[in-house]
Amino acid sequence: MENQNNILECGQNLEESIDFEFYKTLFDPVRSEILKFLATQGKKNITEIAKNFTQDRSVISRHLELMNRYGILNKEKQNRSTFYELNKELILEKFEVTTSNLKRLIQQ
Repeated sequence: MENQNNILECGQNLEESIDFEFYKTLFDPVRSEILKFLATQGKKNITEIAKNFTQDRSVISRHLELMNRYGILNKEKQNRSTFYELNKELILEKFEVTTSNLKRLIQQ
């Protein structure tokens, strides 16, 4: 019984230490490709992004909005276009926090 309680506590600590929703959003295959594209091409609008992918523009738009919601991308409205770019600082911060939390858990 004590072993099962330890497992449950460990799982709860892990859930509290890692933002799983952020990482699921980040590592979706299509979104990962969009991230690579923006990392190499810089700030782009939806038209410039969508023409480089096989998915419909509306699908790409939903991916971009989800990544923006989690802070992975910044978006900026310029006239009639919305531009997206990586939020490098937030992504790096999330990795650093996750690493720090995992180190603390492992050392317990």
